[in-house]
Amino acid sequence: MEQIKVNASKNYIITLDSGFESFKTQVLPLITDNNVAIITDSNVAPLYLDKVKELLVGKRVFSYILPAGEENKNAENYIKIVNFLAESGLNRKSTVIGLGGGVVGDISAFSASTFMRGIKYIAVPTTLLSMVDSSVGGKTGIDLDCGKNLLGTFFQPDAVYINVETLKTLPEREMKSGMGEIMKYAFIDPRITTSDVLSKNFNLIIAKSLKIKRDIVERDEKESGERMLLNFGHTIGHAIEKLYNYKVSHGECVLKGMNYAIKLSNKFGYVNDVDMEFIIDYLNTSGVDLSVPFSKEEIVSAMKSDKKASGDSVNFVFASGLFKLVIRKVKFSEILENL
Repeated sequence: MEQIKVNASKNYIITLDSGFESFKTQVLPLITDNNVAIITDSNVAPLYLDKVKELLVGKRVFSYILPAGEENKNAENYIKIVNFLAESGLNRKSTVIGLGGGVVGDISAFSASTFMRGIKYIAVPTTLLSMVDSSVGGKTGIDLDCGKNLLGTFFQPDAVYINVETLKTLPEREMKSGMGEIMKYAFIDPRITTSDVLSKNFNLIIAKSLKIKRDIVERDEKESGERMLLNFGHTIGHAIEKLYNYKVSHGECVLKGMNYAIKLSNKFGYVNDVDMEFIIDYLNTSGVDLSVPFSKEEIVSAMKSDKKASGDSVNFVFASGLFKLVIRKVKFSEILENL
């Protein structure tokens, strides 16, 4: 077991373990009210819902099972969830547990952050992507028709519990999706290397990724500066995800977005040809097809709904040299010209 402390607007501990054995000692004491709601989805429920319910000794446990898929992270299901919390009798001292991947984490945390103006929230991520990204840092949200995560809050969890053994039940494509976010960290901090990433030593790379994100969140919780670096590949990646109607996973779209970002970085003079080819080779080790079937006009049009957009420009994260990043405001017309 490894524990990582996060000192943000709310202090909490990330527990990284191989199993659920330490859940009772690390998480259960934080649940002081008798009522607990577990939000999960139709993929995860058959695998882990009963196990987590068994761990909640002496609690009244209510379960809400969301249909799996990004397309279900919407306002309609959010309203259903908060109504479920109210109908189940949860109060301001009650706890919500998000059990699942990024979709479950985002919508369950958003529900907890807004129900009765905020109740306890514990994240139990079960995918590689959610373990290294969305479960930590306090970003919550749901998608609107115009774009991804346009309605949300900053709301730190009360605890994060990661059972690395849950990765054994993930399909290969989901593992590749998670690698997209992990590969991003090699551009942000030298503590995680390309060798670490390629080793597939998941205990090591999950812990290193979490410590890097923890440090950035502590310095820039509300994303006014440095935390924007975590958006590398995301501006274009979210646009691609939207164009796919969310039928292709977030991590795959981020990898595709990073591929575009590297090429744009070359066009804008931030990365030379040799470094660009090296980085693209690195991204290709993910096993994800980096090509997309959309025109550059479609991609740029979809980018205009990005949260980082401002008028005719967007704060874009470029690669700067080999495995370094820089944030620059760039016009959409310039991106279109060089994409």
